[in-house]
Formats: sequence, structure tokens, C-alpha cells
Amino acid sequence: MQEFQLRVTPTSNNDFALDLYQCAYKKAGQKKRPAAKRVGRLKGKQLVQARQAIYQYLKANNYDPQTLGHKRQKPYLLDEQSGVSMALLFQTLQPMSKPERITNITDGISAMSNEEAHYWFAKVSNGKKRPALKAMRVLLGD
Repeated sequence: MQEFQLRVTPTSNNDFALDLYQCAYKKAGQKKRPAAKRVGRLKGKQLVQARQAIYQYLKANNYDPQTLGHKRQKPYLLDEQSGVSMALLFQTLQPMSKPERITNITDGISAMSNEEAHYWFAKVSNGKKRPALKAMRVLLGD
């Protein structure tokens, strides 16, 4: 089972950004697990519009959404299903600005089955990231 971490990064004026990290597996013979790799960042109006979906992923991992704030130091540990969906959400929404498209994509990713989310995550993670993200934006944005 793959593990993901959601970390809060404080910014100016009591705002914050969310960084999602994919934790590496500990290989046989290694004493320490390799450092986690950042797979996405969400901030600003994209974060504000996607907050309900983020709250749902936190609830699915037994966290209280009210603990999400700029003062939080400890990362949220997420299961594979939530982490994959959040990675898609973060990477797809980051460059977007139109509120209705952000809402449509957020709803579309939240409605994906586990298999569908893993399919898109594999496309984005291994190889052709830009075409896969563009395809997701076209399919879910309207």
C-alpha cells in the first residue's frame, strides 16, 4: 500500500498552501526510507474552490477537517486511494483560473472509481504528464 502525506505550508497573511508528497518504499537492505517526492501543490483560489473535496479526503482518513489551518505542523497521512485522487486534483487544478472548470474537474475527480483514478495517476506519473493532464482537463472541464 502506497502512502501519501499532505503537508501545510504557511504563506503570508495567515494563508497556506497544501503540498502532497508520495512516500517512497523502503527497499530491501536499506536502513532508511528515501525522502518523499512532492507530487503537487495547491494554493490560492484553486485551494479555496477544492476545499470540500479535500475535506472529504481528510474525513476518509479519519481526520477532522477543522484541523486544517496555517498553524498545522504535523502532516496528514493518507491512504493510497485518497492520495492518488488528491494528486490528480492538485496537478490538474494548479494552472487553472476559471471557477466553473475548477468545480467541474473537482467533481469529476471525486466521482472517479479507484481503478479510473489509478489509471490517470499512472498516465500522469509515468511518462507523458502534459498530454494526460490536458486530456483530463478537456474530459472533465466542461
